[in-house]
Parts: sequence; C-alpha cells; structure tokens
Amino acid sequence: MTTTYRQQRQTQHRSPLWSSLAVLGIASTVLGVLLIANPFSTAGGLAMIAGVALLVSGIGEIVSAVRAEHSGTTVLYGVLTAAAGVVILVWPHVTLRVIALVVGAALIVGGVVRALLVLASRRAGHAPGRNRSLVIAGLAVVLGVLAVCWPAATVAVLAVLFGIQLVVTGVTEVLIGLALRP
Repeated sequence: MTTTYRQQRQTQHRSPLWSSLAVLGIASTVLGVLLIANPFSTAGGLAMIAGVALLVSGIGEIVSAVRAEHSGTTVLYGVLTAAAGVVILVWPHVTLRVIALVVGAALIVGGVVRALLVLASRRAGHAPGRNRSLVIAGLAVVLGVLAVCWPAATVAVLAVLFGIQLVVTGVTEVLIGLALRP
C-alpha cells in the first residue's frame, strides 16, 4: 500500500510526526522483506504477515493524512486498509483464497484512491510526478483485479508483489519521515 500524499511532499513543512512515519516505514519494509523471502509460507503465517502489513500500511496512511491536502479520503483509505488487516488477523483458519481476495480488494481500493487524489491535485495545480503516480495506481488496480479473479493461482505472486510494494512504500516513508525531521 503506497502513501497517497507523495504528490504534495514538495510543499510540506517540517513535522513532529517524522519519527512515526519513519518507524512505520521501517515496519513496512521489514514485513515486505518477510513476504518476499517466504511467499510459500503456510496460510497461518502468510495471514499473520499480510494482516500485520495491511494494518501497518493503514496506520501509515492515517498518520500521512495529517500532512495531506486531501486528508479525508486518505483517512478513509487508511481505515479501510487497517480494517482489512484486522479481518485477516482475527479470521480463524483463514484460507489463502481469502487472503488473496482481501489483499486484492485493498489493492483495488488503494489504486482508485491514489488515482482520484492525483487527479484532484492536478486540478488544484499540484502536478509533480502525476504520470508516474497514475501508472502506479493503475498497476495496483490491475494486480488487485487479477488477485480477485484468480486468487488460487496468484497467492505466491501476490505475496511477492505485495512484499515489493511494502518495501518500496516503507523505504519511501522512511525517506519522507527523515525529510520532515525538524
């Protein structure tokens, strides 16, 4: 799950929340590495990693919303992502199919929210990195649709791709957190 406020980061001011963002970024990166290292783990292990990853990503989005221009949408997305993580964590005997469906749905929602924020920031005159952000949003939606349509065939691939996305998001959050350091 990517932080949705990256488009506005050039206009950001120093923030006391930098350490929270850096810690969440480190957590996302570690969880991503765990998913990449062991995509064929048991359903229980994968559920725990994916659930915690979604929960951390959702919390990261909520923390990011404090700094974002379109914070209402970002908070909603963060809450939904965190809720998806909680659903996976508390579901007894969750199956790999359910994990793929929940993560796929989170990717679709995340891609749509990201695209809407990019388009809204373009209308407001903030357009740096617009095309790249739209491509990332489109890829998230495509991956989410593939995961929902073919969950059994995509579990391992989804685990690796979700892990890669978590690593990229985590490193980005750490860098942004350090840039916002007072």
